[in-house]
Amino acid sequence: MDGAGRVPALLTFEQACRVVLDHLATALPLGLWAVTRRDDDDQVFLGVRDVAYGLPEGAVVPWAASLCRRMASCESPQVVVDVEADAPMAGAAARDAFPIGGYVGAPIRSSGGELFGTLCGYHPEPLPDGAEEHRGLLDVLAGLLSQILHAEALAERADAREAELVRLATTDDLTGLATRAVLLDRLEHALALHRRDPRSLAVVVLDLDDFKDVNDTLGHAAGDELLVHLAQEWAPLVRPGDTLARLGGDEFALLIEGSSSAASVVRRLEEVLAGTYALTGTDLRVGVSTGVAHVGADDPTPTADELLARADAAMYAAKRAGKGVVVSHDATVAEAVAHLPRPTGVARAAEPAVVAAAAP
Repeated sequence: MDGAGRVPALLTFEQACRVVLDHLATALPLGLWAVTRRDDDDQVFLGVRDVAYGLPEGAVVPWAASLCRRMASCESPQVVVDVEADAPMAGAAARDAFPIGGYVGAPIRSSGGELFGTLCGYHPEPLPDGAEEHRGLLDVLAGLLSQILHAEALAERADAREAELVRLATTDDLTGLATRAVLLDRLEHALALHRRDPRSLAVVVLDLDDFKDVNDTLGHAAGDELLVHLAQEWAPLVRPGDTLARLGGDEFALLIEGSSSAASVVRRLEEVLAGTYALTGTDLRVGVSTGVAHVGADDPTPTADELLARADAAMYAAKRAGKGVVVSHDATVAEAVAHLPRPTGVARAAEPAVVAAAAP
């Protein structure tokens, strides 16, 4: 903690490398201090404090030729006072490119224990007196960098898991459309805007007609293929700012914000179903029953559940009216809909007031 009682922010690996190199360059001045990463057959210099070699950050040298490879494979000690007197180090091809008289190095390992790279120092002459005393410090600093690297890997995995959880919660696995939860969240937001700054909006519920027959005759894989196809065809027809979601099964919903009429959007969606669709060698003609619940700019603001229920009820009224039609919710004509015959296989409580008609 600092003097004000605050906990300092954790250093990133890059920041820690800078701190470590600055400290070593002061504690044991050498011609070069570096943090490197092994990248397949290369050694990449991530951070460099160089006063003798002109080696920039980002420089790449062959790993096989490096003194660090010999250190990491335990062919030689971590502190080599006189490279010329150490047979494995003296034969390193890197000495052809750099005049290296003394070397220090320690491995930096990833979370799984694999070699990530090295913390190393080169000097044109044999190491100065007292260099051996820094062996322990070198081990500690390399271990610190390894721990920070491990912490960053854990954080990255946690971020990836969180992103995947968000994706699963907000994106329908099959179609890639928004989920019911996303639709409801955006609908709540749209209704909050309606309360503060009156503007029209509409919710459209679309349910494929006789989709069960597709699953029963062609199989569920074919049914999934059809749903994916429709989602891909419908998604580009939706305006930016509006939300197309899969509610579940073969039921979809569309939130249209700031528009006094859903008719044009509904027509575009229905045009996708105007022809036949080839599915597993079979030509299908797919219909859709559509329910629309509209909130005008001057209308009272319903709740999200109320508005979605109105659109859902209108969609089932479309089923009762013979399928393949659009029904708009209208509180003035409940009796007309209540006497429509129910389609086979649909068993629901009496819908609230709706009217079989074109979308408003």
